[in-house]
Amino acid sequence: MKALVFLAALAIVGLVVTGAIHLQKSDDHTLSIQVDKDRVEQDAEEVVSEGKALFHKAEAEFESGTQSPSRN
Repeated sequence: MKALVFLAALAIVGLVVTGAIHLQKSDDHTLSIQVDKDRVEQDAEEVVSEGKALFHKAEAEFESGTQSPSRN
């Protein structure tokens, strides 16, 4: 459960850093949160694409490692 909360917090921080979520504090001490849905979708597609590429690379390395003889 802690890992899930950590990943959610990391995702939110990432969206703030990339500019998909804007936080503004006004003069009357209220916090305004604006979400750029197009930017969020773009960032999500990029992350999914990079994640798939990472999994394919890891799978290829794993398969090449299981096919080569052991070096013990």
